[in-house]
Amino acid sequence: MNPISKNIYKKLSQEDKTELKSEKVELALELGGLKSYASNLKSKFSAYQQKFKVLDKMVLDIEQEAKQLDKLYDTFYKELKEQGKEGNRQAKELGLKFSDTPVGAELDKIANDILSGNYDAIKRGLRIDIS
Repeated sequence: MNPISKNIYKKLSQEDKTELKSEKVELALELGGLKSYASNLKSKFSAYQQKFKVLDKMVLDIEQEAKQLDKLYDTFYKELKEQGKEGNRQAKELGLKFSDTPVGAELDKIANDILSGNYDAIKRGLRIDIS
C-alpha cells in the first residue's frame, strides 16, 4: 500500500473514533437524564406505596370495627325485642297499653328508628324518665 493511502486510512479511522466518542458522550448524557427521572419516579412511587399501606390498615381497622358494631347492634336489637315482649306482657297484666308508658314509648321510638334506618334514638342514647 502506498504511503498516501495509508495516511488517508489513518485519518479516516481517527475521524470515526472521534465521532464515536462524541456519540458515546451524548448517549451517556441522555441516559443520565433518564436515570434522574427513574430515581425521582422510584422515590415518588415508594411514598405512594407507604400512603397506600396506611390506607389499607385504616380500611382493615374500619372493617373490624364494623363487625364489632354489627354484633353489638344484633345483641341490642334482640334485647330490645325481649324488653318489648316483657313490657307488653306486664302492661297487659295491669290493663295498660305498653306503648302508652314512657318505657314503651321509648322502645317504640327506637324500634321505628331501626326499621327506618334512622338511628337518632340510639345515637343520643336512651331517654326514659321513670319518675
